[in-house]
Amino acid sequence: MFPLDLLTKFPNLVDFRTTRELTKKRKRQNKKSWYYPPTDPRLEFIAKTCPKLETFMASLYDTRQVQGDGHLGTKGLRALGIGCPKLSSLMFWGNQVVGNAGVDALFQSGHNLKSLHLKDIYLISDHAFRAIGSSSISILELTRCRNVTDVGLGFLANGSTSKTLKKLILSHSRGITDTGIQLLVKMRSLENLELTYLNQVTDIGGVAISAIQTLTVLKLSEIWKLSDTTVVALAENCRNLEVLVLDHIGHRIGINEPVAGASIHAFSRHKCLKYLALYDFGNLDQSDVEIVLGCPSLESLVLDKSLTGIFGLMHGNSARRVVKFGSFCNPHPHFMPTVW
Repeated sequence: MFPLDLLTKFPNLVDFRTTRELTKKRKRQNKKSWYYPPTDPRLEFIAKTCPKLETFMASLYDTRQVQGDGHLGTKGLRALGIGCPKLSSLMFWGNQVVGNAGVDALFQSGHNLKSLHLKDIYLISDHAFRAIGSSSISILELTRCRNVTDVGLGFLANGSTSKTLKKLILSHSRGITDTGIQLLVKMRSLENLELTYLNQVTDIGGVAISAIQTLTVLKLSEIWKLSDTTVVALAENCRNLEVLVLDHIGHRIGINEPVAGASIHAFSRHKCLKYLALYDFGNLDQSDVEIVLGCPSLESLVLDKSLTGIFGLMHGNSARRVVKFGSFCNPHPHFMPTVW
């Protein structure tokens, strides 16, 4: 077991992270493992020993069935929120690491929470978002939390977070549809929005996104039901947009047509766009690129690296300076995604 007494030597600790993958096989191989899931007494000890804690991360992937509301109990999480008044950043990764009651306990006791990252948690549902929506967090990332639906987004859009949330990441959330995306228009401070693998979102949701006037950064990836309609709406309506990344949108082989290269022409009239990345836009030709380069504010146009041979020899100093090549997994260094 991890010697928690060691923490008494670090009363000024501000960042605590624990991670482990627990499986029946691993348990058999190492019965005296140094790590065990945090229990209420251990969380209470951490809260008492490290009162200056600002960041807490628990990553726990467990193939065994856990009784109750997850590994992290409400009593311990409530103690963490009360005992660490500066706690602002929370990261929970793992299928059974925390449940609705735990999230509720944290947000009732912690009054300085600013960012929450939930990943691969099956125990989290819309119920947890009632507490989250009543908070003042500014960053929320939700990845592969399959039981969160449009109802959860409704709590965000109609709660106090509608005034405070600045960055929202939704990935692999199959319960989110156009209905939930349309609610995001109510978010008055939303500046950064990233949507990935939302299979139920169509142009109805895409056009709704274009109505969020506060957006400066938008990333859409693997949303196959979007089309030219969404791309044109973003160009014409998102007037404050500075960074736009479009990856594998509107195209799934054998199901629908890829987004047309001509749809990006409207960005040539945009006044604020600095960075435009287009991945898997197979219908682009040189005339499309030349028209987009007419955008007066554009500093970087990143095309899929598979197009290097086609566009790599474009003439003109401005074209060679602005046009770059990369992939969604390896973006341009100046616009790397947020590191938690």
